Amino acid sequence: MLTVKNWRNFWIRYLLGSLIFFVPFFVISIIFSSGFVYLGENTFSLFLIVIKSHPLLVASILLKILFISWIICLGLQFITSSFKYKYKIIFGFIFFICCIIRISSMYPAVTENWLIVQNFDFARKIVQNLSTLSEISRRKSFAEWLPFIALSIAFCINFIIHMKFLILQSRRVKKARSGIQVEELDIESRIFSIQGVSFVIFFIFGSIFLINMNSSMKINLPQNNTRQHRPNVFIFASDSLRYDRLTENKYANVMPFLRTKLNEAELFKPMLVGIPRTFPSWVEIATGIYSSNNGVRTMFPSRNTRIGKKQTIFETARESGYSTIFVSDFAGDIFPRYPFGADEINAPTSNLQSMVENGMISGISVIQAILTLPKMHRILPSLLESPEISDPRLVAKAFSESLSHVSEISRPVFMTTFFSTAHFPYAAPGPWFAKFQDKDENGNYKFRKIPDQTVIDNSKSNNISTTSIKQTVALYDGSLNAIDSTLKDLFHELESKGWLRNSIILFFGDHGENLYEGNLGMGHGDGVSGEYSNVTPLIILTKGNTVPIQSQKPIKNIVRTIDIAPTIARRINVNFPENDLDGEPLLDLTEKLPNFPAGLAYMETGIWFTTGKLTPENQPRVIYPSVTSLLDIDEGMNFEFYVRPSYSQAIPGVKERAWVNDKYKLIARTTRYGVQTSLYFRTDKASETDLLADPKSFEDYKAIAMEMLNQMNKYLLSRGVEIVPNGKGSFFYSENITQ
Repeated sequence: MLTVKNWRNFWIRYLLGSLIFFVPFFVISIIFSSGFVYLGENTFSLFLIVIKSHPLLVASILLKILFISWIICLGLQFITSSFKYKYKIIFGFIFFICCIIRISSMYPAVTENWLIVQNFDFARKIVQNLSTLSEISRRKSFAEWLPFIALSIAFCINFIIHMKFLILQSRRVKKARSGIQVEELDIESRIFSIQGVSFVIFFIFGSIFLINMNSSMKINLPQNNTRQHRPNVFIFASDSLRYDRLTENKYANVMPFLRTKLNEAELFKPMLVGIPRTFPSWVEIATGIYSSNNGVRTMFPSRNTRIGKKQTIFETARESGYSTIFVSDFAGDIFPRYPFGADEINAPTSNLQSMVENGMISGISVIQAILTLPKMHRILPSLLESPEISDPRLVAKAFSESLSHVSEISRPVFMTTFFSTAHFPYAAPGPWFAKFQDKDENGNYKFRKIPDQTVIDNSKSNNISTTSIKQTVALYDGSLNAIDSTLKDLFHELESKGWLRNSIILFFGDHGENLYEGNLGMGHGDGVSGEYSNVTPLIILTKGNTVPIQSQKPIKNIVRTIDIAPTIARRINVNFPENDLDGEPLLDLTEKLPNFPAGLAYMETGIWFTTGKLTPENQPRVIYPSVTSLLDIDEGMNFEFYVRPSYSQAIPGVKERAWVNDKYKLIARTTRYGVQTSLYFRTDKASETDLLADPKSFEDYKAIAMEMLNQMNKYLLSRGVEIVPNGKGSFFYSENITQ
């Protein structure tokens, strides 16, 4: 390339030099291939259906991924422009292997899909050894920085070669200039100019590519230059955060930083969740209204539900002058799908396009490995739709980027940060996934949790071993520990850069998680029993002029998701429409009667994500088709999924419902024979003893259960739910859902 005599040959050979990297690119991708999988399940048949139904969409996505792959190969061409083709191929193999090593050390759950890891124990052992290296060890740092190191070496070699050829060619030009052959001078000068352009291209674009391939996870927030006297709001939320991880001594090492904040907290209490599913829960948090009234009853609301939405605290804050920002990874894909009132959303979305993109990316290990680099992962946001790449440090990097956009603007900041790492499949990055975990009998760790709650007829189809349960719990705790470590870094940066001097800070979960206690099984949203999946901690810190007057601070026995919005509104003094709320402020005396009875809470389930006639809690239920059969695609709404109208009536009618006070929980389960009720003490954390099931205690608790049932039914009737007697001493719930 350095000796071509005309520009056309130069550009042709330059572009061909980039295409040569596709050879190692695809070879390495084939060796570490995974096929089309999601959470360990083969989705190739679903992919074929999508190809048939939306061929243009699939073709455009494929072209986009190929284009991104070519851009990466072009970047390698910038770095190695003076190399011969055979050395480019060799370097390509070295670089892509370095990327594979990096992703293996950081995200072992990704490698669980690779056929080589599934079929060869030695490959799994290598991944295990790499990913369990201490995060502060030199070997760990070396593995994470390998791609950058390889590129840096190639960059330096290329620089030396370029300089060598430029010096030699300048001598030839000088020699030709002293001769009498004008044509020779013209040729040598042209070669020299082409070499000079090649060097400039290499140095500028190679440097840009090299900088963007660095592996730094260091958080460096901007200084607060907003010059605002109004308080900032910072929400830090974790998916599936259990209350007991912050209260019981045996979990003291799980979230040590967050525990240090409990003594500073203005409020720290268990928070009861209306629907323990991310989308409905966040809408309850945002609106201060239960899902039974705000319309978002599932993870897949229809277009009309969003068009006729209720006012949110984020929207109110934005209208009063706040910069409202959302930052998240895969569980935060709800934020782009609902009009919460955001100025900026730094999160992926969930739709048909992202599903196909993520499926293709997961099948091409090399591009997946490269796009997980801190400065590269936003090129294709659907990458963060992968649960196996749920790294709180990537969320923190996005947090830093978004905060820098508003650090010089004279507006207060309302920032919501949502971490997904503790969501199923609990795929914490290395080494956190193994921090609390013991190896199984084969000497292996779990990299992630796979579904294990298939129910056939009335019996569990498989027995889950004690080792598997312990490893699952350890994965979950390791995920929370990774979040806690990132929270510590973020919080210290916010303090040192002046963002917290006048602020209200909230820590909470969108819901909790069942982890095999009693008969609860695991997961969330398929049942309302127990005090684990539908209870999460709420921590509120106040600084500056957000500190409440203690004499006006009410004492609340029951804290609910619906109370967050009015609490924030009072503390930052924005005009939130309190007359329409179910919730009430937690740090200020209520000046009105809310639309929901004080001191009580309501809960209900989401769509069944598990199969069979029994819930994960081993309770009877009315079954309906699997999630994929319930959904349709709204092409007019960015190819998003929504529940088919034919099922929108039936699903709410068969939900489990619960009515909760500070002592009891009443559960109403819909079976094919009608609604059946159970009553539990709230101190019975796993809901193992039904107070109505024992004939000896039935008469003692029947009146309590009937009073609570009447309270709940009165509330449901006020929300348009119909109570339909079945003639057998029971009834059914019927709802008229507008689509």
